[in-house]
Amino acid sequence: MKNKLNSQSELVSNQQFMLLFRGQNILCSNLDVTKQPQLIQPLHVLLIDQFRKQKNILKAVKRFVQSEQTRTLMGNIPDNVVLSRIGELYSHDIIEEAGSNISSDFHGKPKALDTSESSVEPIRGNYKLHRNLALRFSSDGFVAQFSNKDNQYLLSINQLFTLLAVSSATAIEGSIQFKAPNISSDEHWRCVQSLIRVGLLQEKSERKPEVNTEKPGDKTEIKDAQYPEREQNKIPVYFVPHTENHYPLALGLLHTAISDYKAGALLDKYQLIPIVYQTGENFISGPYKKYGPGIWLFSNYLWSVESNLSLSQYVKQSSQRNLTIHGGPSTPDYPEASKDFFATNPSVDISVHAEGEVALCEILEALSITEQGAQYKPEALAEIDGISYRNNFQGANVIEHTASRTRMSDPDCIPSPYMNKVFEQYAPDVEAAIIETNRGCPFGCTFCDWGSAINQKVRRFDMDRIKKEIEWIAKRQTKVIWIADANFGMLDRDVEVADFIIEMKKQYGFPQEVVVNYTKNTTTRLVDIIKIFTEGGIISQGVISIQTMDEQTLEVIDRKNIKLNKYEELRQIFSDLKLPLSTDLMLGLPGTNMDALKNDLQHYIDADVAVKAYPTQLLPNSPMADPDYIEKYQIETDENDYLKSTYSYTEEELSDMKLLYKIFTMADGYGLLRYVIRYLQWEYQIRAIDFIHDLMQSLQAEPSQYPRLAFAMRFFETDKCVPGGWDAYYDELHQYVINNYEIADDTALASIIKMNEAVMPDESKDYPRTVSLQHDVISYFTHKSNGREASLLDTSESEVVVSDPDGMVDIDDTYLQYDSHQFFWELTSEVSRIRSAFTI
Repeated sequence: MKNKLNSQSELVSNQQFMLLFRGQNILCSNLDVTKQPQLIQPLHVLLIDQFRKQKNILKAVKRFVQSEQTRTLMGNIPDNVVLSRIGELYSHDIIEEAGSNISSDFHGKPKALDTSESSVEPIRGNYKLHRNLALRFSSDGFVAQFSNKDNQYLLSINQLFTLLAVSSATAIEGSIQFKAPNISSDEHWRCVQSLIRVGLLQEKSERKPEVNTEKPGDKTEIKDAQYPEREQNKIPVYFVPHTENHYPLALGLLHTAISDYKAGALLDKYQLIPIVYQTGENFISGPYKKYGPGIWLFSNYLWSVESNLSLSQYVKQSSQRNLTIHGGPSTPDYPEASKDFFATNPSVDISVHAEGEVALCEILEALSITEQGAQYKPEALAEIDGISYRNNFQGANVIEHTASRTRMSDPDCIPSPYMNKVFEQYAPDVEAAIIETNRGCPFGCTFCDWGSAINQKVRRFDMDRIKKEIEWIAKRQTKVIWIADANFGMLDRDVEVADFIIEMKKQYGFPQEVVVNYTKNTTTRLVDIIKIFTEGGIISQGVISIQTMDEQTLEVIDRKNIKLNKYEELRQIFSDLKLPLSTDLMLGLPGTNMDALKNDLQHYIDADVAVKAYPTQLLPNSPMADPDYIEKYQIETDENDYLKSTYSYTEEELSDMKLLYKIFTMADGYGLLRYVIRYLQWEYQIRAIDFIHDLMQSLQAEPSQYPRLAFAMRFFETDKCVPGGWDAYYDELHQYVINNYEIADDTALASIIKMNEAVMPDESKDYPRTVSLQHDVISYFTHKSNGREASLLDTSESEVVVSDPDGMVDIDDTYLQYDSHQFFWELTSEVSRIRSAFTI
């Protein structure tokens, strides 16, 4: 327990701590982050500055409250308030008892920031602090380190406040209003220009997203939603979309099914409200206010079920005349799970399972229209297959579950919502449209619920319908087409579909990207399809949904009928065409363990394929959710239905597997160790994934020994920075390798580490840039990647050109990457991983 502070306490700032900047926030943390980073205010920075050298607590308080900076910023502050703030800093170890301080590991003598030769003219434009900037405490001020460890700058408190002023302003010219209180405007601008000159402040790029202008089509104008007048004696039917940038295909199909049912018979008693995306609040204040109580249709997916149930609860509480019908993959079908769903969500009246178009029409047909709205008699619904409902005559908690529904033999019996103008009033900035060319999946993987269509015969939509939908989407200048088939490329005609997409792109300039799930058990047609997309200028990438290659796990999840060699054929196709390929893995499948995960990750390190891994979630209608399956494999889930333990792993073991994947993502996905781990494997037979696993365990046990490596392990995936810069980070990596492995500390290792550092984005450097190496890393890496013999030590000096076509040095810390199956971070060189185009 820490000693209690008293008036005689002698304190000093803890030089193991540093200041980091995240937007307008200041964080204080020790470098190895064994202490939780603390959000601090400029007041705290001023206080810390009082303790640069050992000082009595009462003397520090007196000096602080009397300082010009404090009085200007804070006015008169009572001593007890200052003592309280000092206590906060002390409790978090930011200020320590004199004599207990350990010196910082930041090395080198810092230079004073010279402002004498800078201009007093104001600067204009957008500037930011260097991404890797870290400020450590010292007895002389604040030492800024951000790129080269030998290029550090000593900042005074006023110069530090100038940095804070720039980070607080939306544009640098506005920083003057936040300037340090006891310097002039001229001094402020001199300091700003000096900070820019040395690289602590970086100008933001004006890079704009690229726009495809190739033969643009005439985009049909989409007007604001025009809701028709309410039709008397008809019940309104509301369709609830969950996103504004995708056309909601499932709801659209329900709309056309109702309209077309028995030649439009249902339209005599129902008024279908136009499908327009609204927030829940706007839905209530808009269409609901106009039309009043009616029937609400919700299509539940993992990403929409929570918001759907929230709106469902609101409308049910608003009026019991509202009738709610829920369907979609996240609406449970297993009888016991269905009863739990109704019990947990009292706002749900009826649920529809599997294909819902025909079942919904039969429900609407069975409803009675009275002064109390649409009502149902349990005996009428009992005749409808594939639904569950409350039997209110037996009690609100009595749930009836009817027989399973036979799927439609001809999916074309439901008209296309695209061709029937269902989406004419949808949002004007839609980015993506979903189409189906077939329904069903012949595989029966236990974790999956492909629209509840697993182990089903594949049923095809008419080709003429498919082409008309694609042309409608292209005319609307919709950027992305999602082909929602479980196995695109399984049918001969899928080549024709690909050809037509390219034809539409040539005519209208859209779509610009196609997202598909490639077929799992054949590559016969994939070569043709991929070449068509590539030659047609469609941004294309492949996604292999491998989940795992572990035989035991494949047996448990019923995936052994998928031939793994077909994945390798697909990988080779993409490699030959120089197209990006990634794979999806699942973390925590029953049957897996740490060794299985390591083998999976190692396989894709060797193949140089990007990996995205996702935690396993118990989908309500998947075979894995069968109570017998759950019991057999001892499946335990958390409150969000993610698996947390099974017969093959414990919660703690799963936590370690997730951490391993996180470090793997940092090391290989973002490329921080990409060249080093391959070199160690090729030259010293240290398996890459074993190196990553050993690093994880070392940093867990002693994070303070390699603090920057520990920081990156924990935070790089979200922060995209290393405090103090890449130079110091790779110095630590070098020391870790030498200290833990019996390898030669020679020029070959130095060249590999320098290459890895060179491809890390650094705002202090201009791109493209040429980096000199003591050995030819490019030829070595090329030979070894292709299975040919090579010795890096035997190669001569070389130069490597590194460029930044994706603008990674200007990327925002909080950016959301549209393409979630690729990693954009490592800069481009002759041996960088293939990626599709990316624009920030």
